[in-house]
Amino acid sequence: MKTFTISEARSAVQSGGVLSANLTPVGSMFALEFETRNGAAMLIASVSKEVRRFSNPIKAFEIIRDLGLEGGRFSVTGWRPNERVLDRATRPDKSAALRAAHKAADLKRTLESRIQEADSLNTVWQDHNEVFEELEKRYAD
Repeated sequence: MKTFTISEARSAVQSGGVLSANLTPVGSMFALEFETRNGAAMLIASVSKEVRRFSNPIKAFEIIRDLGLEGGRFSVTGWRPNERVLDRATRPDKSAALRAAHKAADLKRTLESRIQEADSLNTVWQDHNEVFEELEKRYAD
């Protein structure tokens, strides 16, 4: 089956190659399938090249409208909304990255506050080893 990214679909619609769009269920989500002059084509994500799935059909309808298509079909016969938990992608790597980013942001705020304190006229100076020992104690895992 042929595939389109959003930009390819836009070009195909503008050139008159797309006749209509169909919203088809895939588990608890929906996918956009285009009827073209050369057969069917699916909308894919431009980065992952996988079929683009929509948990909210309204977003798919907005894309159809933005592409300039006036009509199409939709079906809910194979839609299984209670499988939503199964369709949701888990991202443990994302969780670890966010945790590290929050930790880095907290460290940055601490260092920036120390720099502002150092610029103050009433500053009591500390040895840098003391400061970094304190930070190491605070952020020890």
